[in-house]
Amino acid sequence: TKHKLNLQVGPVCQVQRPVQIAVLRSSNQSASAVPSRSGRDSITFDLLFLAAVQVGGGLLQFTAAVRTMVSRNSVLSQDDFTLEAELKMLNKPYVKSFKDNYGVVFDCVDIHKQPAFDHPLLKNHKLQIPPSSSAGTGLGLPTTSGESCPYGTVPIRRTLKEDLVRRRASSQVMKPQTEYTSTIEGQHFAQVLFDSEKGSLFVDVKADIDVYPLVIPPGQKSTAQILVVDRRPSSATVVQAGWHIDSQHEGDNQPRFMVYWTADGYQKTGCLNYECPGFVVTSQATTPGMALPVGKITLKILRVIHDIHHISLNNFIFDFQTGNWNVYLNGEMVGYFPGAIVNGMDGSTQIQMGGTVYSTPGEGKSPPMGNGILAADTNAAAKFTWVVMRGSKTINYMVAKDIDSSIYDAVVTSASEDGPQGFAFVYGGPGGV
Repeated sequence: TKHKLNLQVGPVCQVQRPVQIAVLRSSNQSASAVPSRSGRDSITFDLLFLAAVQVGGGLLQFTAAVRTMVSRNSVLSQDDFTLEAELKMLNKPYVKSFKDNYGVVFDCVDIHKQPAFDHPLLKNHKLQIPPSSSAGTGLGLPTTSGESCPYGTVPIRRTLKEDLVRRRASSQVMKPQTEYTSTIEGQHFAQVLFDSEKGSLFVDVKADIDVYPLVIPPGQKSTAQILVVDRRPSSATVVQAGWHIDSQHEGDNQPRFMVYWTADGYQKTGCLNYECPGFVVTSQATTPGMALPVGKITLKILRVIHDIHHISLNNFIFDFQTGNWNVYLNGEMVGYFPGAIVNGMDGSTQIQMGGTVYSTPGEGKSPPMGNGILAADTNAAAKFTWVVMRGSKTINYMVAKDIDSSIYDAVVTSASEDGPQGFAFVYGGPGGV
């Protein structure tokens, strides 16, 4: 921040007329500011700089010190500038906004100008929606306030500065598991893993998932999700969706809908919801970050395998291509992971379902998973039911967990799609480790 300084030469200099003082800057010496006193509304700086004054025919150089008081409101750190730039990128112009029942703001953004299209691989991307799910015509699962967006716009959760600050303190993600030991300190899981038959791939997965309210302390999270994993690349490509309670990312303790993706095993690509460009929202009412009612949701992740070009529907032009992974919630298409951002993933070698929890190491015991009831109580524990996968004959499934069954567990209750609840399992536990 630039400030105009009025310097007055005191009597000690015995100057008889006004003088011009110039601040000198060079590559090896410039002005510096050292905070000397901090108040509630202002900060006092001692400014140290090399200066010069014209005296007769010569130039007298000296080091000057000036004390100035600056309002806190005018002092922006580099972090502040970075946060402001990030907010400008994430929050797009909107035609309407509304709050859910918990005070979270959603902006109705032009479907063609949403954050997803800031991704460099989507600069020339054409909106791709099946004809049965035209842009913004479905109502699906409405927000808790019952609001939805006008035709041609989609709800995008507004990001606040405090949201970014909280998220920086929580970089952990719920990664897929490969063995009986978690790859992240503080993370635990209880899941069922399904492997595709050699030479074929999963392209469609669906399940009914129980949604429960839980009390999760700050710095902890609890998730129930489906992960669609392709392990053929050198590092896994994954698309995932479900619900979680994560106050550091969401700002409250409500179960909220979430999506996540990565194209390189969570190394440098991908993110949660809208925290980076990628996931394309297509619904007027259903969107990542929305609060979910307690009960049951039907979640489906489907790869688009048809190739239809230039369909005109209600003045929207859709150009379908293969490789996208569509996400449906209660029968409504929420949006899709474009094939361009997930290495054109044409199928999945493994499906993972179940619960994952995380707690910051050394900061309290682990949180509950599912509904907090151990999977051993198959009548009361949280459930995944009507589990269906298409595209490959499943060669095997296994229960994967990294901890004693008295903490978290998963139990298959029906191994057949012909059962009373189809293929089904229970999972969860109270935590406390």
